[in-house]
Amino acid sequence: MQTSSMEISHLKVLIKEKMDHTYIEQYVQTPQLDEDKLYILTSILNNTTLSECTKKNCIVTAMLVQMALDTHDLVPNSNDAALTNHEEKSKQLSVLAGDYYSGLYYFLLSEIEEVKLTRVLATAITDINELKMELNYKDFDSIDTFLSIIKKLESLLITRIAEFVGETAISGIAAEWLMMRKLTPAQNRKNHTGLDNVFSSWSEQIPLNDYTTASNTIDSFVRQETIMIEERLRYFPAHLSAITAYIKDTSGISSSVNSSIAEEG
Repeated sequence: MQTSSMEISHLKVLIKEKMDHTYIEQYVQTPQLDEDKLYILTSILNNTTLSECTKKNCIVTAMLVQMALDTHDLVPNSNDAALTNHEEKSKQLSVLAGDYYSGLYYFLLSEIEEVKLTRVLATAITDINELKMELNYKDFDSIDTFLSIIKKLESLLITRIAEFVGETAISGIAAEWLMMRKLTPAQNRKNHTGLDNVFSSWSEQIPLNDYTTASNTIDSFVRQETIMIEERLRYFPAHLSAITAYIKDTSGISSSVNSSIAEEG
């Protein structure tokens, strides 16, 4: 089943409705909805035998989990006593907003009684938080090691859900493609600000003071990811053709890549 722009738009509205909270939005920087993850998740679940209602709730639930995790990342690390009342309230509400969004997905899962999916998401959240702890407290001597952890973080939620519904082919390419998409803005802005925007709260952990060198390393990393994506697309399952087309459109991969796409089954 193909994933349409109309379907994605409808899901975005549903997610926005679930997240909407006027008071929180006055003080909290709301993370952007990751449309790449939304698209790939929708395409995966569209090829399952789950009911339409279950698919919809699973997608909305998973994206709420992602938004909750992203909201917690926006909490300032500073404990500065000189924070204004607005800044202090914003910091406190960022934590509560993440918890609020997390609570919404438990509610949705209880409605569809998808106990196994609840376990999958709970385990993914635990593993994601462990990776974040590593990012926050580990002293990196190589930017490659730093980037490999970011790569796992970007794709872990999607790959766990893909494995849950039996779409193991998506795991590798999702990690590579999502990482390439994340790093592209850093390629376009080869300076401190560009890296800060991409890596948010972990930018200070980048193990290089020379941002030109860091940017060159990122360029090399993106080239490697692109090569791996091209190779995986050559043997990508035919029933995931919507994902193949979307990846090519968003990453500039040659249309000739799918000439050897494997037949389904």
